[in-house]
Parts: sequence; C-alpha cells; structure tokens
Amino acid sequence: MSDASGENAYRDRRRGISVASLSARERDVLGGIVRGLTNKEIGIELGISHRTVEIHRARLMRKLDVKTLAALLAIALAERDTLPKPARNVPA
Repeated sequence: MSDASGENAYRDRRRGISVASLSARERDVLGGIVRGLTNKEIGIELGISHRTVEIHRARLMRKLDVKTLAALLAIALAERDTLPKPARNVPA
C-alpha cells in the first residue's frame, strides 16, 4: 500500500472527521505527540497532569478512529498545518 492510498484509507475510515474537528486541548496534545514528547513532557508544557494528557490522547484517537500511534501520526502529519505551534521549549 502506498502512502497516498493509505492516507485515503484513513480518511475513509474517519468518515470526514479531521484534526480540525478536535478540541483545542486535543490539538495541543496531538502537537506534542507529533513532536515526540512524552505524556509527562506534554503535561508540563500544557500545565496539566500526565494522566489528563493520557485521557485527551485516548479521546482524540477514538474521535479519529485510529488504534495505533503510527496511524495517528499518519493523520496528524497529513494535516500538520492545523496543529498548534509549540508555545515554548521543554528542557530535555
């Protein structure tokens, strides 16, 4: 399966749901995931607990109808222009 047909398959499965339809906080969490941050690092950046990040992450995966991180990243990268830019750098 090529990248283009895989992306179309994700769109078909999502029945029109896009990253833009996620809540602002879910988009914030997704932006952190795309940047490779851990739940703890995302929580520190957003001022919420890592458990709250886990809840947002589970909810956005359910809304986008994906089961794996790879599938989530495929969707997020295809729609990366709708993701928020990081507010500040998190110390490594």
